[in-house]
Amino acid sequence: MSKYTFKEVPQDEVEKLVEFIDKHWKKGHALVKSKILLDFQHFNSNKGTYNFIVAENNETKEYDALVGFIPTSQYDSNLSAQGDYWGAIWKFRTDVVNDEINNAAFYVWHKIFRLPNFQSYAAIGISDIAKRIYLASRIPVEYMRHYYIASEQVTDFKVGVNLIKGNPSRVSKKALIKDLDIMQFSNHDIACVYRPLKSVEYIINRYKKHPIYHYDFWGVENNDGMHVIFVVRKHNIGGISIYRIVDVLGNLSNVGSLYDAMQERMIKENIEYVDLMNFGLPEDLFCKLGFQQLDLQQSDVIVPNYFEPFERRNVKIEIGYKSSFPYVAFKGDSDQDRPNIL
Repeated sequence: MSKYTFKEVPQDEVEKLVEFIDKHWKKGHALVKSKILLDFQHFNSNKGTYNFIVAENNETKEYDALVGFIPTSQYDSNLSAQGDYWGAIWKFRTDVVNDEINNAAFYVWHKIFRLPNFQSYAAIGISDIAKRIYLASRIPVEYMRHYYIASEQVTDFKVGVNLIKGNPSRVSKKALIKDLDIMQFSNHDIACVYRPLKSVEYIINRYKKHPIYHYDFWGVENNDGMHVIFVVRKHNIGGISIYRIVDVLGNLSNVGSLYDAMQERMIKENIEYVDLMNFGLPEDLFCKLGFQQLDLQQSDVIVPNYFEPFERRNVKIEIGYKSSFPYVAFKGDSDQDRPNIL
């Protein structure tokens, strides 16, 4: 491919990167408007580069294609040996016509699999074009399952629609939920059992230190001690509030039923429902925790996914992944839980 040079974006070319995103991906994108957010999500301070692989045209010196990626080590350098990467923006210029542009667009994406210590890759919320390429490349494409617990005190849902109330769990053991000061925890306090591996340091740097969003942290415990940390973000729509569990650290299998604890918290804080999205863990696990699974074929029940701007509809979020181990993903993974409107 003599027409192109493939590289990660150096720090002094960040304006070219922003210009490409603004012109060829989405005008006024959050990463265009906020360099703080761009740096938080993509800048590698150790290398002095941005986590984007680009095809730079050797004649025009412009970027003709790029793909963004987010290593888990972005938020905990100790995870670098794990070699886990998430995909972000993947785009090539449709206004460029030459005999190498299509191959260049594919090549920038494929170079992710040659990044240091590579073990896994996943992109959540993929386009139709990306889906076709994944399937042609024998990369599995699945979808994120959506679960929720509706407040029993709500008689007229304003964010969700026709949410099913009641506890599907037959588990007698009950768990408690308490607010945590995540800064008081260390990597030794909670073991990560799902892969890609995360850590308390990852949770702190990814969520507690987020430059724009505010997250809460809940500890889940029973008589055996604390087993899980939930990362939670509150949404307010027209004076109505819901909670989204965007990430999980720990082992959900040892928890017991969360239903009563969730009801108590929702009633206390006037919350309509609590939801989470997951890929990789069995449905019956969440049933035992007290969650209902959203049936995407049942159109009269709606648990929205888009909040910036708000859209009162169900959304099927697909995930393409490549790994040598059973893959587990939550809503906060990849670049899903980031600001869309600034």
